[in-house]
Amino acid sequence: MKKHLTIYMEGRLNDGDFNFYSQAGAYKFDINAVYKNGDSVHVDIEAEGTIDNLNHYVEYLKLGPLKKFIYLFRVEEGEYEGIKGFKSLKVHKDEFTFKEKVKSLFTKKQKVY
Repeated sequence: MKKHLTIYMEGRLNDGDFNFYSQAGAYKFDINAVYKNGDSVHVDIEAEGTIDNLNHYVEYLKLGPLKKFIYLFRVEEGEYEGIKGFKSLKVHKDEFTFKEKVKSLFTKKQKVY
């Protein structure tokens, strides 16, 4: 039976090559995954595979050589999506703070003539 997990990691992730390490583990345990790196502190991995393979993959990520860089490790189950292969995405963070976003909603744009 196939299963979907979302793995959340936080820590000094720029000190280790988490993209390479998670991809190597995905191939080793026959996992299809999407690796999302938003900045040097947060990594999210959407992973799919058999229950046994996912358990081995989670253990590989959590207890492997890069564990000293991980401060927070959390896993949540989700709905199976049918991910194929391994994709690595750079998720860009917004440039504006919440206050600036709200302010921009109510500020009139001036026309240039």
